[in-house]
Amino acid sequence: MRFFTADHGAWRTRVGLNPRARMYTICNPLIARTMLEHDLAAGLNVPVRLMICEEPASRTTRLTYDLPSSLMSGLKNRKVAAAAEKLDAKLIALAVHATGAEAEMASTDYQRSTLN
Repeated sequence: MRFFTADHGAWRTRVGLNPRARMYTICNPLIARTMLEHDLAAGLNVPVRLMICEEPASRTTRLTYDLPSSLMSGLKNRKVAAAAEKLDAKLIALAVHATGAEAEMASTDYQRSTLN
């Protein structure tokens, strides 16, 4: 279910940039419930967000998202973590299905996945 769309490309044209970029907030409320019932603070990162943008130099379209398990790790709640790991798999499967690409993981303080 799509909750919200932010067109980052639209507002950036006002500052002289012309990228194509949209951020989507998506969620299956039944999956979100599995985390929120154990800790309401999970609501800070559920529903999840993903970004589809065009890289101006290469004109490559990218799908990027943060893994829910990495975002939930700060809660230190094993039940939330288990549900978030299941959500990771569903989000990865959705991204791979949508793009036909394999996920490339980039590690920083959290896990982020980008598909071309």
